[in-house]
Amino acid sequence: MKKNFVFITTDHQRKDTIHMIQNNMEVTPNLNILARESIEFENAYTSCPLCVPARTSLATGIFPTKLNVVINDLKKSPLETIKYKTLHEYLQDAGYKVSHFGMQHITLEPKLEDRVNFYKYITDDDYEKICKKNNMPLFGVEEDRVEVDEKHGAIYEKKKYTGSRVSVFEKDRKLYRDEFYKDKLFEYLENENFEEPVAIFLNLWSPHPPLNVLKEYIDKFKNPKLPRNINKICKNEPQNRRKGIAAQLAQEHSMEHWKRVWEAYLGMTSYADEIIGAFIQKLKDKGIYENTVIVFTADHGDHLGQHKMYQKMEMYDQAIKIPLLMKIPNVNHKKVETNVSHLDVLPTLLDYLQIENNKESFDGESLFKYIQNNNFPKERFVYSQYSGNQVAIGDIRRAIVGNKIKYVWDGDTQEELFDLAIDPLEMNNLASNKDYLEVKEKLKEKLKRFLQNENDWINI
Repeated sequence: MKKNFVFITTDHQRKDTIHMIQNNMEVTPNLNILARESIEFENAYTSCPLCVPARTSLATGIFPTKLNVVINDLKKSPLETIKYKTLHEYLQDAGYKVSHFGMQHITLEPKLEDRVNFYKYITDDDYEKICKKNNMPLFGVEEDRVEVDEKHGAIYEKKKYTGSRVSVFEKDRKLYRDEFYKDKLFEYLENENFEEPVAIFLNLWSPHPPLNVLKEYIDKFKNPKLPRNINKICKNEPQNRRKGIAAQLAQEHSMEHWKRVWEAYLGMTSYADEIIGAFIQKLKDKGIYENTVIVFTADHGDHLGQHKMYQKMEMYDQAIKIPLLMKIPNVNHKKVETNVSHLDVLPTLLDYLQIENNKESFDGESLFKYIQNNNFPKERFVYSQYSGNQVAIGDIRRAIVGNKIKYVWDGDTQEELFDLAIDPLEMNNLASNKDYLEVKEKLKEKLKRFLQNENDWINI
């Protein structure tokens, strides 16, 4: 009997929100329950701290530079993507009835909706119609926008991005973006008989900015406890980090401002968690929960004022470390400390579901053999890249994470090296420390070889 399949993502959700306690409350109680029934990856990393490259890479198991999907340009579908199949296609070819609810930020040629005969397909486009009908902005109001100098090639140009302003959603709750996606999903579940195997993708928007929060959640986590490095720049920070978008979006905000940001962010995360909990309960009510594979992850995290930065677009763990849970029927809960990547997700799932594939074509590795044998390697290397946000190639970041050590190279010969074992908040850049020279050079060389294999145009 084939397993049913559920793949859930949120947007901008940090790894540390799972099991987080604020005001004596769990921020994600439903995900915490799911985690206790799942393989729980403690050190999972995105391949890019940017929505579209991260999601396209996650769907294909291919690193962004090889796909040529490195910026948030949904209108451009690179020809390089033609030869790569997505998880959605593998599932359809294996006989699954595939449905999608939520954002669809995967850039491919042909487009995902032209590759897959979706049974139900609800996306941003459907929500945009709701917004137009009710005179609502799709991506926030002008007051949410912050002007920055964005690097485009060799020049800087003015561009506006969503900042950290907090506001309350004043309209009917049913018009809230994720509420719309949830209602459409639940309508489908009520009428689905599950006589054939189904694959359901739920991509929630929360806690993505703008921080426009339902009033029921705006004050749920008042006066939260914040990390020690809010509004603090790391020692020996490369000079050009202050020119990056994440640093410009943070501006000169007070601790009180960041407390309000965290209150809003945690409220939105809690709201997403409640939707996920209700979804899981529906699966239980239908009697199919035990026989369903459930994967939960996020595209990337958010700095939320740490390193005096906001949003993502840098290589600190707040931006690139993500939650990753895999509930696999008849596989017991385990916390895995080994580094894993978004690139590993697709080959792992295909292995477990026994769907035929060319393992050699993926940039990640199937983890299923480690899961089966309960024997994960102590050291694995994972990689992430950033190449600018929109319009054109801009700020460059390339990162490799080994066993509690991270190296970052940025295209301007400026480097970062962090010993995560003694400096988990990444506040002391050791790139110029002679005691770490040997380990830095080894990581740099390993990163260089990886990027050469990934068609990266950057020569370290």
